[in-house]
Amino acid sequence: MKKSLNWKSLVAVPMVLTLALAGCSSSKTPEPAKTTEPAGQTAAPTAAAAKKADTSKEVKLKMYLLGDKPKDFDLVYGEVNKLLKQDINATVDVSFLSWGDWQQKYPLLFASGEDFDLIYTANWAQYNTQATKGGFLEITKDMLNQYAPKTAASMYPESYEQAKLNGKTFMLPMNFKEIQGVITLFRGDLLEKYNLDVKDVSSTPMNMGKYFEAVAKGEKGLLPINGAGLQWVGFTQYMPKDKMKNWFEIGGAGNLSVWYNATDKDSKAVSYYDTEQFVEGVKVSAEWANKGYWSKSAVVNKTTDNDAFKNGKAAVVGGNLSTMNSLYTTVSKEHPEWKVVAADTNFGNPVDLKPFIQNGVAINKNSKNPERALMMLDLFRNDPRYFDLTFYGIKGKHYDLAADGKSIKLLPDSVNFQPEGACPWGWRDDKLVRAIEGGIPNYNELRDNMLKTAITAPLQSFNFDDSKVKNELAAVGNVLTQYVKPLTFGVVKSDVDTEVKEVRKRLEEAGSKKIMDEMNRQIAEFLAAQKK
Repeated sequence: MKKSLNWKSLVAVPMVLTLALAGCSSSKTPEPAKTTEPAGQTAAPTAAAAKKADTSKEVKLKMYLLGDKPKDFDLVYGEVNKLLKQDINATVDVSFLSWGDWQQKYPLLFASGEDFDLIYTANWAQYNTQATKGGFLEITKDMLNQYAPKTAASMYPESYEQAKLNGKTFMLPMNFKEIQGVITLFRGDLLEKYNLDVKDVSSTPMNMGKYFEAVAKGEKGLLPINGAGLQWVGFTQYMPKDKMKNWFEIGGAGNLSVWYNATDKDSKAVSYYDTEQFVEGVKVSAEWANKGYWSKSAVVNKTTDNDAFKNGKAAVVGGNLSTMNSLYTTVSKEHPEWKVVAADTNFGNPVDLKPFIQNGVAINKNSKNPERALMMLDLFRNDPRYFDLTFYGIKGKHYDLAADGKSIKLLPDSVNFQPEGACPWGWRDDKLVRAIEGGIPNYNELRDNMLKTAITAPLQSFNFDDSKVKNELAAVGNVLTQYVKPLTFGVVKSDVDTEVKEVRKRLEEAGSKKIMDEMNRQIAEFLAAQKK
């Protein structure tokens, strides 16, 4: 995402530089992540124990993923289903919740009693909310031992612990150590045309404005910024980033943007909308909107920012290193004349090592086939045949192995199934992620620079229990959608200070203070428990 993209990433990062839910691979040139092999959480069960599951009856699983469905998705998952039929006598039917409206549609799946088995989830994507409401099935160690033995033996022990809410685990988190920083792709041909230097325009948020201004004035049919990745906080968190150094976002509070200082042990969580940085961000956002840096209809745009950039409708795009590396590879092959370049746009601020629950998969509490769902996840997470298919597509059509026999080289049809473009992040695994030939030339430099500043935040594994403030979160969410969202796009009817004061009043009336009080109470308990 947030997300995109997503506004659940570093402090003050714009939605246009979406955090895609994909992480940064710990790699060289680049290679698959070189991390310590995950310690076994439990002893691997015997083959006999793993065979206790009854697969005599064929079942059809239903899974929901986030994002927009790739063109060749059905073709790829047709191959996945051939394997599933052979291995566990099952098939899977997948539906996507698009980036434009997933936040509205996700909870409706549970409220309406939709019949499905699995769904992507994360600390930023409804995990706490649905788990505490009883929407997800508890995944016990015994279940893993019997139905997902390879996962039980190979997953990082702390990943299972991080997913616990009130002592119970309701998702299988990714098995991947992710660095969350923002890398931005620029059009090198436009930088040259307007005599701009990538090091300069990527050095500060305001310097990026030089690039945006040149594009807005000189390029017809091309917006500086475009795509649904801009939604929600947009540039309101982008501009003042240097004034909130070491601040990171806490997930689990719905759409309420909550932050804390990772280097201050006494720091309290604050609503971003109560900070002066939010005011400053709205002012810059309003100025840039008036200059035409994004469309007047950006609030309802459903095209992803990746697609907008790839299709020549945006001059910039951003996200984590892994996602941008994949996009760079595709775009550079299709449009070498664009001379795409990648730059670090963390502006000297530290990045955080993300928790494993940054990506994961949950099982619907009402699933009719939870055992088979776990068996499928075990295959997706540990079997290279499934992993490569769901991550990279069909060998010989979308990719081939490179000369080293490990990394992959993309084929022309990869544009129809981009690496990691079909929301496989919930089963990402350090052992199986492959490098992509022809990726960002300065990949290692970008990654190494982020590693130098990486912080393991004290609240990395904190899970907010929202059971006491669900009504307030719903009310606050309505205010954010109706009143705050337009402001983040620079839609200001009178003056910024007056309108910000009004939305703060609406947020407080909706219950934002109660939410923050409850979160800080839980944070204090969490930190106190860690000291014992």
